[in-house]
Amino acid sequence: MFCTTVSFPVERQTVLVFPERRSAIREGRHRTPDRQQQIRMREVLKDRFENIPVHVPRSEIEALGAEIGLEDPAEAARLFDRLKGVSWRGDYVRSDDGWVAAWVREVN
Repeated sequence: MFCTTVSFPVERQTVLVFPERRSAIREGRHRTPDRQQQIRMREVLKDRFENIPVHVPRSEIEALGAEIGLEDPAEAARLFDRLKGVSWRGDYVRSDDGWVAAWVREVN
């Protein structure tokens, strides 16, 4: 919230301006329609990675996607990326073709 003073011909008046509220339902870095898949991926991450930190190859993330019913391996990688910062914290191991693995330091 911020205040601003507006001059009208007769008197000065302070007007309160409230920013537009965002939806309370957010997952990952972007708002997505695949909330149920995100919830399943989060649960699998919690169950699978008990010993932290862990080095996770991209192929393992794609296999986790198959476990939760995703047909496209790229969709599993996209979903994992969207959950970064929300359900897990860590760093990617990158190559010229994109990320090939991740160091997962924390799972929420």
